[in-house]
Amino acid sequence: MLEEDYRNISCGGDPFNFLLSTMKSIGITMEEKNTVKLMVMDAKFRYSDEIFKKMARYSQLEIESIVRENGEIYLFLRKIR
Repeated sequence: MLEEDYRNISCGGDPFNFLLSTMKSIGITMEEKNTVKLMVMDAKFRYSDEIFKKMARYSQLEIESIVRENGEIYLFLRKIR
């Protein structure tokens, strides 16, 4: 499993577009058999699970699971087959 850690990022722009761009980039570079654990902070990305799923689908990814703990969000992503 690959890990992408964006918990301590400082983005001056729109967090939604930043995360969408990040997911698109992950989808382009990852191998089909891999799973990527994308780590973000809940305080910066206050979206529902449904919004995260829509962002992933738009990026040709699917979410295996979403884990929320201690103010952090872990999105487990894989390519749509």
